[in-house]
Amino acid sequence: MSDQDKNAIIVPELSGEKGWTELKIPDSYGNGRAFITGDRSSDRIKGRYFQKDSDNSFVARVWFGPSTEGPAGFVHGGSVAAVLDEAMGVSAWLMGYTVVAAKITVEYRKMLPLGTVTTVEAKVASVNGRKVITKGKIYNKTGIIYTESDGLFINIPPERFGEMIKHRDAFQKSKQDKDESDL
Repeated sequence: MSDQDKNAIIVPELSGEKGWTELKIPDSYGNGRAFITGDRSSDRIKGRYFQKDSDNSFVARVWFGPSTEGPAGFVHGGSVAAVLDEAMGVSAWLMGYTVVAAKITVEYRKMLPLGTVTTVEAKVASVNGRKVITKGKIYNKTGIIYTESDGLFINIPPERFGEMIKHRDAFQKSKQDKDESDL
């Protein structure tokens, strides 16, 4: 067996659950690659995004690979914060708000071991004018919570987002069509 084979990284299956509709997120919306979803390396962050059919909230399965290491054997807090930032933002977009982050706070409850498959949940908690307040958390299959977060996002005009709006609208239409066919 070669050294390359010994060091091969195996990314686990990141499947959803019944009642979750997968979100197809493009690698890029503009000139660059999306920071989380556009990463093609096999050793960093891998995720699959979903919307819960029951309440339209955001949920994801995310794996943190060896290139997310901070403290030896554990995920760097910045990697966790980036995933929560994206999750909370997507949760607002799914509810029809075209937002950008103004402030996020992350409470680190437990160190997250490298290679862990996690569930990420995020939802809109409240809206006050242009301010959209979100909540998020990351936990494992046994329910251990690693991080919780709060976000303040600002709703801005959709035309400022270009191609991103087309992707959001296409997903919402396909979900509406699916919901109507389930009747």
